[in-house]
Amino acid sequence: PEDGATNVWAYNGAVPGPLLRLRQNQKARIRLDNKLDQATTVHWHGLRIANAMDGVANLTQPPVPPGAGFDYEFTPPDAGTYWYHAHARSWEQVARGLAGVLIVDEAEPQDFDRDLVFAIDDWRLMEDLSFDGDSLGRLMDWSHGGRLGNALTVNGKARTRLDVGVGERVRLRLVNVATARIFNL
Repeated sequence: PEDGATNVWAYNGAVPGPLLRLRQNQKARIRLDNKLDQATTVHWHGLRIANAMDGVANLTQPPVPPGAGFDYEFTPPDAGTYWYHAHARSWEQVARGLAGVLIVDEAEPQDFDRDLVFAIDDWRLMEDLSFDGDSLGRLMDWSHGGRLGNALTVNGKARTRLDVGVGERVRLRLVNVATARIFNL
C-alpha cells in the first residue's frame, strides 16, 4: 500500500501469472510448486486435455498440499486463447490473484502485426489499497451472483493505454480472470 501496490498471491510473483505460450500438438510440462499455506491445483480452463491433468481439486486430481509439487503434462490439441487458475478454494485463491493467460499458437502462424493480451480483473480493496481478505466467502456475495471488486485492472495495472497505428493488424486476446464480474468493454 505505501507504493500503490497491493499484496496478492501470484504465480511466479506476477499478476496476472506469467503468460504461458504453448504450441498446438506439442507436449507441455508445467511444474506447480505449492508455496501457499493451503492446498491448491492449477486448472487449464478450456483446454481439451486428459482428466488427470485438468487440475480440478478432488475431482480430477488430489489437491497439492503446502510444500509439495505436481507436474502437469499435456498436449494441447486446439489453438486459442485460454486461461489457467487455481481450482482449490478458487473463491479465495483466484480472488487473491492466482490466474494467468495461456496461449496455444497455431501450427501454421497467422498474419498480424501485434498480438496483444489483456487479462482483465477486479479486486476488492480496502481504503489503504490492501486486499480485503475479510470479504472472502461472504454468503451475501455468493447469493448475489458472486464477489465483485471495487478496483479494475488490465494485466495487473489500474490504468492501461493502448496505441494502435492506422492500418495496423492487431490480434487482441481478452481474458476475464475475475471471479464474478462481467465487463462492459
